[in-house]
Amino acid sequence: MLITTSRKPSQRTRTFCRGLERVIKARCINRGKMSVREVFLKAKEMGFDRVAIISERDGNPSGLDIYLEDELIFSTKITVDLSAPKGRMKKDQTFIRCDLEDFKKLAVFIFAVPMENPQAKTEDNLIWIKDTQKQYQGIVEFYDTKGLIIGPRIFLQ
Repeated sequence: MLITTSRKPSQRTRTFCRGLERVIKARCINRGKMSVREVFLKAKEMGFDRVAIISERDGNPSGLDIYLEDELIFSTKITVDLSAPKGRMKKDQTFIRCDLEDFKKLAVFIFAVPMENPQAKTEDNLIWIKDTQKQYQGIVEFYDTKGLIIGPRIFLQ
C-alpha cells in the first residue's frame, strides 16, 4: 500500500503516516504538488495496487480513504493517538484480529495480512480491530513481537 497525505500536511499528519509505515506493509511518500491521479500513477510505478490518502482537519489526521487502483473502496473519519512509538513488528509475520463482523473481509484486504488462527490467541505481531461499544465504531491497535501495544492507535468514527 502507498500512503500519502493531503497537499499541505501538518507535522502530526506526517508523523501518523510514518507510524503507519512502521506497522504495515506500506510505503509513505510526501505528496507535495502531486494530483490524486499522479499519486495513483506513482503507486503503480512502485508496484502498489492500493493507496491510502490521509486527510486532516485543524492540523490533525481526520480522514482515511483507501483506493484500489483509482476506485475508492473505503472511507472513514478517524481520530488518532500519536503516542511515542515503541517496539517493532515483523511485517511478514503479522496477522489481523477483527471484532467487527462487517469489517473482517475488508480489513484483511486493506492491510493485506491474513486473519489470525482462532486457536492461537496471541498478541504477537497483531493488528487488532476492536469493537468499542461507545462513540467510536472501532479502534485499530498494533501489537509488536512481544505482544505490547505500539503506536499509532486509530479510532474509527
